[in-house]
Amino acid sequence: MRIVSVGTPTQGFSVPWGILRSVRKLRGARNRDGCAVGCDHARTDDSRLPWSSDGAYGGWGGEAYHGTDADSDRRPVVFVHGNQRDACDWTAHASFFLQRGYAGEDLWAITFQAGTPTHEAMAEQLDEFVRKVKTHTGADAVDVVGHSLGVTGLRYWLASRGRFEWVDTFVGLAGANHGTVLSTWCAETGLQGGAYGSSEFLRADYDEIPGHPLSILNTDETPGDVDYYTLRGSDDALFWRCPDSPALEGARNAELKTDHDGVRRDQRAIEYVFEWVSGTHPYNVQHQVPAP
Repeated sequence: MRIVSVGTPTQGFSVPWGILRSVRKLRGARNRDGCAVGCDHARTDDSRLPWSSDGAYGGWGGEAYHGTDADSDRRPVVFVHGNQRDACDWTAHASFFLQRGYAGEDLWAITFQAGTPTHEAMAEQLDEFVRKVKTHTGADAVDVVGHSLGVTGLRYWLASRGRFEWVDTFVGLAGANHGTVLSTWCAETGLQGGAYGSSEFLRADYDEIPGHPLSILNTDETPGDVDYYTLRGSDDALFWRCPDSPALEGARNAELKTDHDGVRRDQRAIEYVFEWVSGTHPYNVQHQVPAP
């Protein structure tokens, strides 16, 4: 692994080249307002939702957006993006699920108001978004799937709002559940603005700081009557020196040979997500339907 030294002459810090590449990708994402595909929807655009968000968040979901019938016996799935990303990250998942018996009313994705939201902001927006999904669909509970920053965002929402009864299955993809070395460095060197607005929350040495919010969150890593699953990448540069950070005690933890984005977008990752939230094999022919 190529290592590069950064910092001042009196305070150097050696990091893998992959991390610096990730930093540049974050900077590029900020220039596109956090959208990886450069879509035309603003972050708080609610035109793809069947309700108004009053400028609090954006996203997509529902029968009108997906172009399907409303009838379904599935539990709704809420997809939650990571740092400097948006709901467009989950279009491939929606297509995969629609071809396997899910209806438009079952598939939802939020775009947070800010590209790098705080955990409290994520909790506030998730509480409203999931409440609207439950009310609109009549579901008692949903399944949630988060990637990267969205994983701890979901965990913080569940714990801070006590919404465990709202969620049946939790899937965390490449989440910094035990922090990252890079976030520790960013916090110690003052690089907490922009793409690193949440770095203080996700520092890897959180357990050495009395009362740290991640330490409090990890007092019970899999609380409530919720089925927890995590997926991490063996080649994820973000978890340099802390490769097991995404795993949760009490969860089913799996690993793929891929990088940080691959844990979300690779075909095998999508298959894992489908199997975990649906409880069925993704290639069970009984659930195959024509693409909408």
